[in-house]
Amino acid sequence: MKQLSAAIVLVLITGCGLLPRAHDPVLFGQLVTVDITIKKVDCDRPDWKTALIQTQHLAQYANWRQDPQATNLDGLHHHVERMNAGGSKTFCELGKKTAAGRISAARTAWEGR
Repeated sequence: MKQLSAAIVLVLITGCGLLPRAHDPVLFGQLVTVDITIKKVDCDRPDWKTALIQTQHLAQYANWRQDPQATNLDGLHHHVERMNAGGSKTFCELGKKTAAGRISAARTAWEGR
């Protein structure tokens, strides 16, 4: 009976890797911070430096956690890198919309967890 109980516990522990990852409040909180920061970028005088650091933090955290959204969030960071390089007001506004789409995708993916 003890061996059966031990086997069941072992299966439950190792089987957890096959299930969707549980909600991570730190990761979700960082996504909220990135969303607010990007929304506050003024396209008349764009400054993406704060968002650049925050998206790097978010992407690295997601990669270390092996979250399914890691690729999306890495793409968000690279997008913010391009935005930080500069461009027109229109480029900035389109960039904010693109970033919002990536943020929305991550939020939607995490809503059910």
